[in-house]
This record gives sequence, structure tokens and C-alpha cells, in this order.
Amino acid sequence: MRSFALPLLAGMLLLSSVASAGADEATQARGEYLTRLGNCQGCHTRPDGAPFAGGVAFDTPFGRLYSSNITPDRQQGLGDWTVDEFRRALHDGLGREGEQLYPAFPYTAFTRLSDEDVAAIFAFLQIQRPVPYAPPANALRFPFDQRALIRGWKWLNFTPGPLPATADAQVARGAYLAEALGHCQECHTPRTWSQGLDSGRAYAGATQQGWTAWNLTADPRGLGGWSDAKLASYLREGHQRGEAVAAGPMAEVVSGGTRHLDDADLGALIAYLRTLPAQPGAVPARAEVQPPGEAGPLTAAEAESAALLQSACASCHAPDDQGPAGPYPRSFSNYSAVRDPTGTNLVRVLLDGLDRQGRSEHAFMPAYRELLSDQQLADLATYIGRRFGGHAADIRPEDVAAARNAEK
Repeated sequence: MRSFALPLLAGMLLLSSVASAGADEATQARGEYLTRLGNCQGCHTRPDGAPFAGGVAFDTPFGRLYSSNITPDRQQGLGDWTVDEFRRALHDGLGREGEQLYPAFPYTAFTRLSDEDVAAIFAFLQIQRPVPYAPPANALRFPFDQRALIRGWKWLNFTPGPLPATADAQVARGAYLAEALGHCQECHTPRTWSQGLDSGRAYAGATQQGWTAWNLTADPRGLGGWSDAKLASYLREGHQRGEAVAAGPMAEVVSGGTRHLDDADLGALIAYLRTLPAQPGAVPARAEVQPPGEAGPLTAAEAESAALLQSACASCHAPDDQGPAGPYPRSFSNYSAVRDPTGTNLVRVLLDGLDRQGRSEHAFMPAYRELLSDQQLADLATYIGRRFGGHAADIRPEDVAAARNAEK
């Protein structure tokens, strides 16, 4: 009897071990998917730095903050953290020692994550390569460098806990992806005087970190004219050919996150975006833009900018829809960056270029910060905005200099 029981017990233990390993692998794979959709690597990986090692700079009205190291390094990262400590950081905005965390870390959204998803994210981070890198110290002005003040900020701006229940399961899933995991409001919702989210203008568009995040509501100056197919293409590839292009932080979100959405989650996210009530936008809709062909003759200064546009851009773009189609979308008047009178994103993409990986296509645009002067870039952005954006743009060299000197 004993000779039969011992092999049976050993077999049961082996099967249990295999099942446990399979469960761990499934949890880690789930954590990888969630980590991508949360854009964790984008905020915690500096240019040319190791993945998740931190040190990315965030400029705020109160000074500069740096993202933390979330690799499993035991000295600088999460190596000695428990999953409960990690959950408390995401749900309550509290560090390992109970210190208040600055809300540049979007725990205002992550508080809505399920315990299961938090555990999966933690499991995935724990199998990354440990990196013994210490990010720079934060550089905040007094009194904003006093963490105790964050308690007051939380009282004004932070509501812990899950999202309210929604009857429609698909919309509920989309809300979870946008409001919790994707923390989309952090970029697309304007801020109040205290730098909290202005809930009355949710998703109306805002400028963060030197880039404008566009209006995502049903307004014609937002997503009012977009079909579901266009939205799906944009989220998967980072562009809707000839109409919209993701650059800057949104290019990072596409490259690292939304292109990995499975079909069900992609549909759920779009379904949720369709429920957002219209909010007025600042950037004119395409229908409000004067067609390029109706513009008057060029001044001498505009002729110089037109020549610069031809030499710098025409190999990939044909702004007036004239000439052979290049490998990239042509009509400039279709793009929000061109229709925006402030020219914020237009200047940034001219300075820093574009490198974006969609699900099936890679897009690249060279940076001109080392090739063109502030005056040349200001003249070029002004010309593009006036000629194709249908507005009286006036981009100054000092505007370009400010963008040039901002943290990339």
C-alpha cells in the first residue's frame, strides 16, 4: 500500500508544481499586457535608459519631478517591496514608508485598478532585469517640496476606490481601460488651479509637458466626425492616413500600448469614448478650415518659407495635394497640429521629429532641431499654420526656443 501511495503523492506534488508554474506564467503574461496598456515603460524609461529604471523628467508648475525605478533592484527599485506595498502605492498614493507620493504618478487613476490586475503588473515587473540606477532628486520649489502638503491636494482632488458600476459590460470594460489602466484623462483633461483634473471639462483637450492632447469628446472639434474604423486605425497604427497622426507622448502610447490592444478591448475602449458628452474644443474642425487653393498670393517672406517647406518636407509630404503621392499623408490641413493656432505640437514635431511603431507600420520623421534655427522653424510653422491651417498663426522664435529648451 505504501509503495503505491508514495509514487501517487509524488505525482500529485509534481502536477501541483506544474499547475502553479503555469498560473505564474499566465499571471506574468497578463501583467505584461496590462503594463503595456498602462504605458508604464513610457513614463519609467528615459531616452537611452534601461527599461523601467526611471529618471524620466516631468515639468510641473511647481518644479521638476523624476519617475522612479520600478525594476526589481533591491536598493533602488521594487526588489524588496511586497505586493501589498505596491498595491498601496497604486491605490492610495503612499510609498513604502507611508510617505505621500506626488500625483505625477497617476494613482488618481490607478486607484481604480482591481487587486488582481495590480498583482499581475507586480508579477511582471518582478521578472524584469534589476537595474541599480538612482533617478535624480526631485527639484520642486518650496513649499511644494513638502510631501505633507499632498494630503491637502488629495482632499481636493483624489477619490480612492473603483469605478462606479455600469450596466453595459462593454462600456464598463472601456471605462476601466480609459479611466483606470490607461489614465487617459491625465493628458486629455484640463487642470484646475490646484492642478487637479477639471471634471466638468473631461476629455476636452489639454496641454501637458509641452504637447497638446486633443479633444476626445463627441464635439465636431473632437471625435465627432470620426468613425469607429478610423478610431481603431488610429489606436492600432498611430494614424488615420491623411487625417490624423500621433506624435510626442501619444506616439509613445501607441508604440508601447494601444497597438497591443486585443480586439475585444479595442472595441470596448471605442464604445466608452462614444459615451463622452461633447465638450467645446479649441482647435477648428476640418470643415472650418479654408482650403489651401483659396489662399492669396505669397509675400516675399512666405515665399522663403515655402521654399524651406519644399526642401525640408516635400520628399515625404505634398501639402497642397499636388504632385505624386509620397509614402506619407499629404494634405496638411487635415491635421490638428496644423489647424491649432498655437502651433504647439507642430513646433515640437518639427524640433524632435517622430518615431512611432504601429501594429503593422513604422513611421519616422527626422528632427530639425540641429538643422534649422529658431527663426527658420518659427517662420516655417507660421507659414504652415496660415497657409494650410486656415488661421492667423504667429509663431515667434522665442516660442521655438522655449520648446527647444524643454525636456524632451
